[in-house]
Amino acid sequence: MENNFNVQVVDMLLILGECRKNYREAALVWAERFPDNRKSHMAFQRLEARSRTTGSLKPKKRVRRRYKTDENSAIGVLGAVAVDPQVSTRRLARDAGLSQKSVLNILHLYKFHPYHMTLHQELYGQDFENRVAFCNWVARKMLGNNRFLKNIIFSDEATFHNCGQVNRHNMHYWAAENPHWVRIRPNQHPWSLNVWCAIMEDRVIGPHFFEGHLNGEMYTDFLRNHLPQLLNQNINLDMWFQQDGAPPHYAIEARTYLNEIFQNRWIGRAGPVNWPARSPDLTPLDYFLWGFIKDKLMAIAPTTLEDMKDRIRVACSNVTPEMLQNVRNSFKKRVRKCLELQGRHFEQFLK
Repeated sequence: MENNFNVQVVDMLLILGECRKNYREAALVWAERFPDNRKSHMAFQRLEARSRTTGSLKPKKRVRRRYKTDENSAIGVLGAVAVDPQVSTRRLARDAGLSQKSVLNILHLYKFHPYHMTLHQELYGQDFENRVAFCNWVARKMLGNNRFLKNIIFSDEATFHNCGQVNRHNMHYWAAENPHWVRIRPNQHPWSLNVWCAIMEDRVIGPHFFEGHLNGEMYTDFLRNHLPQLLNQNINLDMWFQQDGAPPHYAIEARTYLNEIFQNRWIGRAGPVNWPARSPDLTPLDYFLWGFIKDKLMAIAPTTLEDMKDRIRVACSNVTPEMLQNVRNSFKKRVRKCLELQGRHFEQFLK
């Protein structure tokens, strides 16, 4: 084997000389003379570079780095993590002269975990006070009526499309304890199909699809002509209607109609009970339903608009009463945690 290798290297050098160091031409000549043992032009280039820089014709053997978890190595890795908790294990391995496996072994040995960030809606101004005021109101209502949450129609719209995934896989924060890392997300991503849904007691109401851009006139028409049908014409004095502060919800005609049909029993922007702006963490549809539908919808990309509508209908029908019981329990926890943290972000602390 050794002799064959030496003969092969000599032949390559002779051909490279014949071709006046033209690597591509040398590869073509080699292919003509040795069709069963082809060489790329890069093989000739590496051979010449190796002979000039090291004086050796043999490739340098790659030495595999051994796994090291000794105290000195651990101090170096842990010190680098303390300086930059978001550093990658690949960077740690390169800087410390260790294998990536050694770095991972050290981090796991000292109980460090790659905690991923949580996305939150941006809060500012009076948002904190408004969130506390709303949660205090809900807490008082629940204290006086254990069925209160079942009487609220939590409603919302979402816009779906078949792309625009958010990848958080490579965003982490190494620490011995969960630092509850948060990154603010100022805007929600737009989709391609406007959908209205609601949650009341143990069922999902809807979906209802809006054609085109939703405005106040369209939303008022929905409240007047479609919502009663979705509720089976059953609007009683115990029902509360919740909506967020989207511009179509704030339209005068929409608020006027809600005042007529729900008579001081609706929650929303400028309503009898004010809805705190930028609070998707307090909306069951945002923290549960839209994500549930999205997971079902995106398992295989929808092929047409009608296909997307059908899949959304199927996803809504797959929500069970047990799921919605858990959603209500989560809402109670969220109200308590929001009050505990004075209206600040709290989802990263939920267990």
